[in-house]
Amino acid sequence: MTTEHTGPARTERAINGVLLPGFVSGSSEGAVPDHRGHDGGLVPGWLADAARAGLAGVVYFARNTPDVATTAALSAELHAISPDLVIAVDEEGGDVSRLEAVTGSSLPGAAALGAYPGGGTVSLDAGRALGRLLAATGIDLLLGPVLDVVSEPDNPVIGVRAFGTTPDGVARHGIAFARGVRSAGVGVCGKHFPGHGATTVDSHIGLPVVDEPLDLVRARDLLPFARALRPEGRDAGQSTLDAVMTAHVLFPALGPAPASVEPAATRLLRELGHHGPVITDALDMGALRQLTGSVGEAAVRAVEAGADLLCLGLDPALYTESYDALSRAVATGRLTVERLEESSARTRALVTAVRDRRAAAGTAAGVDVATAALADLSELGAQIADAVVHVRGGRLVPFAPGAEPDVVDLRTRLDHAAGRKAQHVQAAIAAAWPGSRVYPADGSGSGAGERTGDSAVDGVVHGAADGEPTELGLGEHGLAVLIARFTRYGVSADLDRTGTERGAEFPEGTVHDASRSEPLVVITREPVPGSAERARLEQLWAVRPDLVVVHTGLPGPVGDWFGTLSGGGPAVVVACGTGRANATAAVGRLRGRAGGHHGEEQHSSEQ
Repeated sequence: MTTEHTGPARTERAINGVLLPGFVSGSSEGAVPDHRGHDGGLVPGWLADAARAGLAGVVYFARNTPDVATTAALSAELHAISPDLVIAVDEEGGDVSRLEAVTGSSLPGAAALGAYPGGGTVSLDAGRALGRLLAATGIDLLLGPVLDVVSEPDNPVIGVRAFGTTPDGVARHGIAFARGVRSAGVGVCGKHFPGHGATTVDSHIGLPVVDEPLDLVRARDLLPFARALRPEGRDAGQSTLDAVMTAHVLFPALGPAPASVEPAATRLLRELGHHGPVITDALDMGALRQLTGSVGEAAVRAVEAGADLLCLGLDPALYTESYDALSRAVATGRLTVERLEESSARTRALVTAVRDRRAAAGTAAGVDVATAALADLSELGAQIADAVVHVRGGRLVPFAPGAEPDVVDLRTRLDHAAGRKAQHVQAAIAAAWPGSRVYPADGSGSGAGERTGDSAVDGVVHGAADGEPTELGLGEHGLAVLIARFTRYGVSADLDRTGTERGAEFPEGTVHDASRSEPLVVITREPVPGSAERARLEQLWAVRPDLVVVHTGLPGPVGDWFGTLSGGGPAVVVACGTGRANATAAVGRLRGRAGGHHGEEQHSSEQ
């Protein structure tokens, strides 16, 4: 039975009906009093009140989902408060994981799926396995698949999150992945419309601009969305997307505002055949803050542009600010209650469709089911990663079981989508070779990204001898110290490839360990010529031509990025991302275990 609401209650429910906030669970570590669970549970009081007052849904972040048991319990509690609440999550696999943020994703990610031989079948299987895990933990909507076409190798935010660099490939794998997820009774949201693959600016920080003709945008960026919305074959006439997320990217050919607040972008999406909810990327991201000045104004402009659900970050103040701004907009006539209710109706239709699909699939929720689903996903993910992760370039000498490799993270940009500079490669190497020493990548001397505890990935140098520094950043001085320590020739960075000294001295205070000649592993993501990451790589390569690269970025440019180094470049383990499955397979290559679909373990520099 539907309850009719009038007056202030109707307005309250209409406003709540377009909001999709994040939150800090009541039991989350470091939760402040305002975040304490309602009635001692996991759901904070403010969120429980909003859910009872018509809140459309919530977005899970990593701190909500430390393990599958907690996630399933939280979902059950939320749905008990509001059965129609949409629970959404960014669980792309690979670099972006919420349910496995601590350990790293069991699923290698889109780039690995796109590189897998045999077409989209593996993406269908991966989507189905992930969908079963999401359904088992009570999640309704996956904020994926990523349908961006990576046409810009220096893209700072998409990269290996995409299925590939061609519209056809992205469409094929993206549609297959979406079908798999939906078959398990979970909704999907294609993103980031009209496309984020051609950008060189991270929208978490600033406003990307794709100033290209609309015909090119249609042929390249829009094609995966268009095909997913109107697929051919068995799903002809039936969209494979339940929702679409708009990007904070400015396309001047479409209009003067970023797509998430540009009416022309929403009209184009509807013209392509999308009838479900239009969801914005998070409104508290830097791209919109710079434009609108406040999250509240961004919320109003997004609804004016045709958005149905407004993503918000963890801070409850973001919900309050957005709610208040929308309330003022209704009071002044800038927005109408009827307009907000149109959006709410689209979301209710999505909930009904997902509930019906889940009932038909017979997927249940609960800890035991989720644990089994996670084990199945891990098994499949390991098989995919082992088939995809491969070695290119120079000859890789397998590491001995008792080796104590030095590991240097050269990545210089934080992965804002993942929420950190992922440390799973370092963790996998440390687990395989306990004597390894791990060095941070930034110049602060305090480690990079999130620290993961007392393992070999907490941003410090492990296994250091007495008197050695326990922490090194890779600023100019820190890099010089590392180079001095790593050289086999007992001199510092200013060498030629034969070890002839050119007058350089060890940096003051450096402890010289000339006897240490362990393997050197460097981790890269975007060693684009001219970049800081590339410059550091060149300096290390100049004195350690035996170094091995574990490359976590796009696989396509590997030949251009590494083959142009002097001497043909090093052996490169192409990991296609930083998920746990990717990292484990990369360690297998370092051990000399054959794998990868490229036919042979070693690839000569000529290939």
